[in-house]
Amino acid sequence: MNLFKRITQHNWPAILYFNYKMLPLFQAIKLPFDFYHKVRFVDLTGMIILNSNNIRRGMLHWGLIEDVIFPYEECVISIKGKLIINADSLGFGTGTTLEICNDSTLELNDDIVIAPRTKILTSNLIKIGDHARIGWECQILDSDFHFLRNILTGEVKRNSEPIFIGNNCWIGNHTTINKGTNLPANCIVASNSLCNKDYRLIVSEYSILGGIPAKLIQRNFEMIIETVEPELIKKLLILEKTK
Repeated sequence: MNLFKRITQHNWPAILYFNYKMLPLFQAIKLPFDFYHKVRFVDLTGMIILNSNNIRRGMLHWGLIEDVIFPYEECVISIKGKLIINADSLGFGTGTTLEICNDSTLELNDDIVIAPRTKILTSNLIKIGDHARIGWECQILDSDFHFLRNILTGEVKRNSEPIFIGNNCWIGNHTTINKGTNLPANCIVASNSLCNKDYRLIVSEYSILGGIPAKLIQRNFEMIIETVEPELIKKLLILEKTK
């Protein structure tokens, strides 16, 4: 994408409004949050804690990640609770939705990429580790939104539980991450899967999970992360073209 095209796609009213409303002045003046195309701020009564030693223009962006199969769509953001960002780089794709409810926390670590049309809703606690990759049209929801009661015992199930996604995890497109999910670091979740339990009790790191609900498919695999090993990625792409 050429520089002129990127500049003209910036949503400057959103950039200025969000940074100066949600950050202390010494951070806001650097405009670290960047917005492209349409964005709708539903509620910004919560708070953001930005932990970075390298705060700079446009380091955290919404709506820039694109592909020919995804036209630009409106991003929706509602922050009533707490958003903690421990990162120097973070990207939300076009058409993504982020809702942080009252008295809840979303904690995002470094170099996370969230693909288009993904929805993240927290009413309890969601933590996502470094270098996580979330495929397009995923859902990460730490609540069932409703309560269930056992008609024989009267037991009422919890309707929300924290979600933890470890470092270097790769979540395939159209996957749903439900309440109570805990993914070990370096795990891969196949497309169209449903995660709904503490997988640390079932699998180790470097595992591939898949299915509804997700279960172990293979062991001893890891994602090659383009920001960690860029030269290797370049070589692999060249090799793919020669096959």
